[in-house]
Amino acid sequence: MSKKCNGQGIFLSKEANYREMVAGPPPRGGGGGGGGGGAAPAKQLTKAERRALQEAQRKVKEDSKQAGKENEELLAELKLQGLSEDQAREVMNEMLKGEEVEEDDSDDDEVEDLASSTRRWMKEQPEKVAKDAMRDFNMKVRFQGHVDTTPPDHIACILMHIFEEACSGVDLKDAKLQPQKVAKKAEPLLTRWAPLLEPLYEKIDDVLAGTDAVCKAVQEALPEDKAPETARATAQVGCFMALREIDMIEDEDLLTACRRLEPRSKVMDKFIDFLDEDSDEDDD
Repeated sequence: MSKKCNGQGIFLSKEANYREMVAGPPPRGGGGGGGGGGAAPAKQLTKAERRALQEAQRKVKEDSKQAGKENEELLAELKLQGLSEDQAREVMNEMLKGEEVEEDDSDDDEVEDLASSTRRWMKEQPEKVAKDAMRDFNMKVRFQGHVDTTPPDHIACILMHIFEEACSGVDLKDAKLQPQKVAKKAEPLLTRWAPLLEPLYEKIDDVLAGTDAVCKAVQEALPEDKAPETARATAQVGCFMALREIDMIEDEDLLTACRRLEPRSKVMDKFIDFLDEDSDEDDD
C-alpha cells in the first residue's frame, strides 16, 4: 500500500516539474500564486467618473418612470375613446412600435387627410350603423394616421359628409328653395348615423368646441363656390333644423352655434328667433 502511494507522489512531482519548465519562472514582484497570467485589476473610477455614472443611472430610472406614466395616460385616453382595456393596450403597443420605425420618404402612398379617411370609412359601413360604430371608427380612422385628432374634429367631418349628401339631393339654384326641403333630406341621414354621432358628441366636454364643430360642418358642406349666397343660407338653416331630430345637441347649444355663425343671413336670424322663442316657452 505504501509503495503505491509513494509511486503516485513521484509521478505528481515529475508532472509539476514539467509544468514549471514549460511555464517558466513567475515574474518578479508577483503576488503569492497570482502569476503573470492573472486578470489585470479593475481601473479605479475617479470621483467625477463615479458621479457621471450615477447621474446616467438616475436618468435611466427617471426616463423609465416617465415612460410608464405617459403610457398609462395614453391607455386612459384610448379607453375614453370607447376602446376596451384589451383593445386600448393593443393599440398602445402598436403606437409605441410605430415610434421606432424610421420614416419612409417615398411618395408612393399618399396619406389621406381626416376628411378623406372619414368619407371612405362611412362608405364602408352597412345601412344600419352599429351601436359600437365609434369603436370601429377609432380603430380604422383615428388610429390609422390621425391619432392627434379629437372628437370635435370627428364630429365636424362626419356631419360635413352628411350635409354634403343632403344638399346634393336638392336644387341649390332654385330661387324658392326652403329650409324644410333640405332638412327632410338630412333627417334620415342623421337618424342613420345617430348611433355614432350621439355618443361621440358626448365626448366633447367644451360646449363651444362642440358648437364650433357643428358650425364648421355646416359651412364646409356648402362652400361659397358651390351655390349662390341665398341658397347657401337657406340650406344651412335646413341642416341646423335637421339636427333637432336626433339626441345629439340641445336646442340651447344649437342656438349658440347659430349665433356664432358668421356671416349671418336673414333666414338664419329668423331661425335664431324661432329657437329663442321655443326655448322661452320650454322655460315657462
